[in-house]
Amino acid sequence: MAAAAAMLAEHLHSHIPAAIAAVLYALTIAIGLRTSRRRARAHWQAHRAVAELLKSLAWQYMVHGGPFHSRVANPEALFAERLEERLRELRKVGWEDERNGAGARGAGQITPVMRAVRGKPYEVRRDIYLRDRLLEQHGWYKRRAAQTHRSSVRWSSVTAVLSLLALLAAVLRAAGVIEGWDLTGLLSAGAAAGVAWQEVRRHRPLTYAHSLVEQDLETLRITMSTTVTEERWAEAVEQAERLVSPQHSDWLVKFGN
Repeated sequence: MAAAAAMLAEHLHSHIPAAIAAVLYALTIAIGLRTSRRRARAHWQAHRAVAELLKSLAWQYMVHGGPFHSRVANPEALFAERLEERLRELRKVGWEDERNGAGARGAGQITPVMRAVRGKPYEVRRDIYLRDRLLEQHGWYKRRAAQTHRSSVRWSSVTAVLSLLALLAAVLRAAGVIEGWDLTGLLSAGAAAGVAWQEVRRHRPLTYAHSLVEQDLETLRITMSTTVTEERWAEAVEQAERLVSPQHSDWLVKFGN
C-alpha cells in the first residue's frame, strides 16, 4: 500500500499521496518493531508444548508405552515424576502454571478412563492406541501436508505472476509504451511481499516435515499392528510419540528450509 501511494504521488505530483505513503511506511516500521518485541509466539509454543506433553504422557501411561511399561512397579508415581520434571523445564521458557491445588498436579492428571485403559489386556490396548492415536495423528499430518502444499503452490503462483508482470512493465516502459506510471516498482514490491509471507508461514518446509512424519507414522503403524510383540511394545510406543512431538516436526522443518 505504501508503494502504491508513493507511485501515485510521483504520477500526480501531489503531496497528499506522498504524505499517505510516508504514514504507511512509518506504520510498517512501527508494526515491525512491536512484533519483534512481542513474546506471543514463544508463549503460544510453550503452552502448545505443555498440551502435547500431557497428551503424550497420558497415552504412554494408558497403553504401557515408553517408561510406563508393564514391569514398572508404580506407574502413577513415575507419571507424576516425569510430568512435573518436564513442566519445570517449560516454566523457564514462559509457560504459566495455572493449576490450583495439589489434586491438579502430578498423579492428579490421571483420570479414571486412563486407569481403565491401562488395566485392559495387551491386544485391547494395542488396538486402542493404533486406532485413536496413530491413525488420528496420521490423518492430521496428511491433511496438514496437503494444506501447506496448496498454500505453497498458491503463493508461488502469485509471486511468479507478479514477477512476470513486473518484467513486462519494465520492458514496456523501456520501449516507451508506458509513460508516467512506474508499475515495475509496485509489482516488485508485491512479489517481494508474497515471498516474505511464504517465509513467515514456512509453507514449503512444513510440507516437507508433515509429509515425512505422515510416511513414518504409516510405516510404524503397520509394523506395530503386525510384527511388534508385547515385549517390544513399550519401545515402539515411545518411538511413535517421538515422531508426533512438536520438537521432531521443528527439527524436520530446519532441513526443509
